[in-house]
Amino acid sequence: MSFLVTNVICRFNSASGGPPRTIIGISRASIGYWRAELFTTDYTTGASDPLLIRQFNGHVNLLAASAQTATGGLLRMSRLFRSYEAQLLKGIGPNVVHLHGVWSPLLAAFASTAFRNRIPYIVAPHGMLEPWPLRDRGLRKAVALRTYQGSVLSHAAAVHATSELEAEHLRALPSVNCPVFVVPNFIEEPIGSSEPPLDESARKSGRRVLLFLSRIHEKKGLDMLLQVWNDLRPADWELRIVGNGVPTYVQSLKRYCEDQAVPNVSFHSHVDGEHREAMFARASAFVLPTYSENFGNVVAEALIRGLPVITTTGTPWVDVGRQKLGWYVEPKAESLRVALRELFANDPEMLRRMGERGRQYASSRFTIDAVRARLVEMYEGTIGRTSAADAVDMRAAQSGRRSAV
Repeated sequence: MSFLVTNVICRFNSASGGPPRTIIGISRASIGYWRAELFTTDYTTGASDPLLIRQFNGHVNLLAASAQTATGGLLRMSRLFRSYEAQLLKGIGPNVVHLHGVWSPLLAAFASTAFRNRIPYIVAPHGMLEPWPLRDRGLRKAVALRTYQGSVLSHAAAVHATSELEAEHLRALPSVNCPVFVVPNFIEEPIGSSEPPLDESARKSGRRVLLFLSRIHEKKGLDMLLQVWNDLRPADWELRIVGNGVPTYVQSLKRYCEDQAVPNVSFHSHVDGEHREAMFARASAFVLPTYSENFGNVVAEALIRGLPVITTTGTPWVDVGRQKLGWYVEPKAESLRVALRELFANDPEMLRRMGERGRQYASSRFTIDAVRARLVEMYEGTIGRTSAADAVDMRAAQSGRRSAV
């Protein structure tokens, strides 16, 4: 097979959470199966993210940061975008466009251009249309769904969900009348098995590490986690919070720890590459106490590295509880408190066996070979189908073939 997929995302830097890593996985899955390219912006840093740019398998088109703003960039006025549209009019363009995210004028501009040129496009919301984030700035998002964002969804040839839970929420939206494909994110297995040495603080204390590694955001449940941790005050465990977020929110978490003298908690900035691997390797368990997550890449990353996981029903990771890979609890303080107490009471051998089950589970479901077939099905089922009638027919044909994470 030979077809071209254009991926479009606003932020392509390693501090932006899971979506950039998802695109890296898609590009790697494409090798030998389809061609991939990327349009993105130099948003946040003012320059490309060299680590992720190197990892993308295909050509990267880097737009100015203003391309995703409401005033500077609706892109139609930019020379680059006019050039891109001219290529499409000449028939030099992708077979399908894969939009990663919602709300952005940049994504809306690409959707509009693809539709006018009869190029099917797929919308991957990456959790941005889940109930919890829809309530945040709810009025503004409700207006967007009734106007430009609703138009983007209603003209899409398909929608890409990463779990059946997200798919159910998407199918309930009035503007989604096309097939919803469930394709979980690709997770790369860690290279090498040697464990880095413990850092000086861990060596001296002898404490085991509970790791939170994700974007620091109010929806992630860190306020609740810190309050429960402060109540329990485990003497032989350390909580490491790793990631970046809005500075005022991060400072409020640190200030709470200082004011309450919360023991054995440390904050670390976003890490990548070998430093990220070191954080996983130093951990004995992983926690993501989130209120809402469409997939939760870090859960799969922790599982495939052999870490028991504590996460919540705000994620689609029901198998964490069913398969005894950790604890799957409601995003409530009392439920989290029970899970943490049970974690602290387990001996290292019990946690090791739990982690090994998680490693086997993740390796069989989220590696490149396991995910590629679903991507091919989504792309091949979308190429050439752009009309509303096509979308309705494809959605009807798709029913009965839905699968969960």
